[in-house]
Amino acid sequence: MTFLDSSVIIDMLESVDETVAFVESQDEPYLTSAICVYEVLAGTLGSGDTDLRAQRQHFGGVHSLEFNDEIALEATRLQDELLADGDRMAVRDLMIAATARSTGDQLVVADSDFQTAALESKMQVTNLRRE
Repeated sequence: MTFLDSSVIIDMLESVDETVAFVESQDEPYLTSAICVYEVLAGTLGSGDTDLRAQRQHFGGVHSLEFNDEIALEATRLQDELLADGDRMAVRDLMIAATARSTGDQLVVADSDFQTAALESKMQVTNLRRE
């Protein structure tokens, strides 16, 4: 299984060749957080009558996981560990990372939001845009 951040899903929807090739080389099923679903769909808003169900079907092969109490505890533990290492992450990114960490799968991202040594020491993060 492969856990995709919203940045990767957006790249897939925009047919970014390198991202598509990488994701298609990974094990299915593809997972994401319900928070990532929100982030991707939020990028389609603005008309006032966006068909969100139709937009969601564009990445229907990516299964979303709910944010629940266990994942909230995991996000809090993760933030505590990061703070102990002198790092801090945005709450929404922590919630996504904790959801990925709860599955034991690698977190695949396409931005620098998850690029911290402390996080990468706690879980497998593959950054397709590593700077």
